Amino acid sequence: MPTATLSAESSKFKLPFRRSTVQAPAGKQLPPMLSGGVPGLGHALEMRGDPTRVIRRGRAEHGDVFAMRMPAGNYTVVMTGHEAQEKFFRLRDEEVSQREVYKLTIPVFGKGIAYDAEPHIMREQLGFFHAALRESRLRTYCEGFVEEAERMFGSWGDEGVANMLEVGNEVTLYTSSRSLLGPRFRDNLSEEFAELYTDLEAGMNLVAFFAPHLPLPAMRRRDRARAKMVALITKIVAERRASGERCEDVLQTLMESKYKDGRSLTEDEITGLILTIMFAGHHTSGVTFSWIALLLARHPQVMRELKQEQREVVGDREQLTLDELRKMSKLEWTIKEALRLYPPIILVARRALKDISFRDFHIPAGSMLMASPAVGQRIPEIFANPHSFDPARFGPDREEDRKSPYGHIAFGAGRHRCMGMVFAQLQLRALWSHLLRNFDFELVDPHYSVDYTNLIAAPSQPCRVRYRRV
Repeated sequence: MPTATLSAESSKFKLPFRRSTVQAPAGKQLPPMLSGGVPGLGHALEMRGDPTRVIRRGRAEHGDVFAMRMPAGNYTVVMTGHEAQEKFFRLRDEEVSQREVYKLTIPVFGKGIAYDAEPHIMREQLGFFHAALRESRLRTYCEGFVEEAERMFGSWGDEGVANMLEVGNEVTLYTSSRSLLGPRFRDNLSEEFAELYTDLEAGMNLVAFFAPHLPLPAMRRRDRARAKMVALITKIVAERRASGERCEDVLQTLMESKYKDGRSLTEDEITGLILTIMFAGHHTSGVTFSWIALLLARHPQVMRELKQEQREVVGDREQLTLDELRKMSKLEWTIKEALRLYPPIILVARRALKDISFRDFHIPAGSMLMASPAVGQRIPEIFANPHSFDPARFGPDREEDRKSPYGHIAFGAGRHRCMGMVFAQLQLRALWSHLLRNFDFELVDPHYSVDYTNLIAAPSQPCRVRYRRV
């Protein structure tokens, strides 16, 4: 009976399997198969159009757990709902692998970085960022967020129309580059850097998810851009070391970090980890920024409540501090609610290294496992009226997210919760604090939808609001 096997030496799967050749042990059953699909491609074409619709259809047919057919024999099991999401996020590294799923990141982040590293090395690499998120650094980042908001939005006129997806991506590129590589780099941020980053980002697409090394134009541009990015960051590291300058940024943390065996990071590793954290924080924050704009413009009552909070917390003071940002509870709830309704990452995946049991289901080794924040965060058993925009659901009298620690999974959950969550929240609070104190917003286009053509689910264009200075 052929099954998926894992080579201990290569950590590569050998032959994928067909569901019809796999048998569940006594007392267990394979997850039910989603209806439909195309020979050879399975459900891939349907997923390409709107993955959340496919997963909602699977929940309607089979409940929390069901299977799909994907290309190249990728038998995929989808897990949504309170218990299923908890099972997914609690699986141990010896049971599931992220490395086998996210190979599209390797050409961008680099060999041996993040998902391409062995689990214990990846944990060390992520641990380097803990020092970069200590209190003193957060206060420095906060000052930068506030300055960038004043610089960008201070140039706006008394009224106008803004594409908030473009604005969000631009301002978070400034804040991210400043926090990662220092204010001097931000002040000299060149058009070349933005173009390189765009080319890298374009190489992280749906095609790359299945075949990251196809000789397509987007992949070639991605590879050229990474080589230039390594040269650029290597030059910054060399200049900083030669001058003896020390900065309060993530680059400085990585330059001073060492692995447990005493080895320092190479310039290629530093570049890879800078890109890792930048991809994790920049585009996702930019997209969330734009969703907040659309949601507030559509719900003026919520916007009025947030403006009142700004008056209570900030008053007439011009300087905004980290402590004041932390007091903005209603703004925090609004950001969490935007992330609940419109998480930038709509699918997360693992590869099963061993047979897995859940309820009466047998999930064979070699299966692809998926969870969906976009679907799992709209389940009524966890969130009341789940399709409505209601930031107060996170308030002290309701705290709906506390019903399940695996209900709000926009930043992951459990051991794999994104450590950049605090950074992203503060960044968005600083930007929106400035906007709420200085502008009113209303929608230009009455309807907006989700664009699923890229791996990050952004609002469809045009993403416009009309602003008026107050």
